[in-house]
Amino acid sequence: MADIKKKNWIMILLPLFLGTMIYVLFRPPLSWFPDFFGWEKAVVSLSWIPAPISTFILYHLSDVLWAISFAEMIYTIKRKLYLAFIIVIAVTVLLNLAQHFRIAKGTADILDVIYIVVSLSIYFIIRKRIKKHEKT
Repeated sequence: MADIKKKNWIMILLPLFLGTMIYVLFRPPLSWFPDFFGWEKAVVSLSWIPAPISTFILYHLSDVLWAISFAEMIYTIKRKLYLAFIIVIAVTVLLNLAQHFRIAKGTADILDVIYIVVSLSIYFIIRKRIKKHEKT
């Protein structure tokens, strides 16, 4: 049982950390966080990667990783995959709507919603198989 909890913590913290590292290393510091970092440009350039891939990494991958982390946290607490899926998708849509209507900071992006739905679907298929395997 302790081993399962350790795996859950890794599945919560690893995507959270990786998504944060994308912001810290590959993107310039956020305008609303000007004095936190000692640099003004991205630390690591992704200019050597083809544009569609670097765009995905820069603007969508962190959101996907954070959504997976959030879903895993909900699943760890409630042990209901579908509930975690529904909550994360609902929060994603609501946050993007809030950004669209300027209620929340950030840029509303339908691609974020699409990438998160697709990635969570793949993640939940894998998670469901893992869950099934753990029972046997």
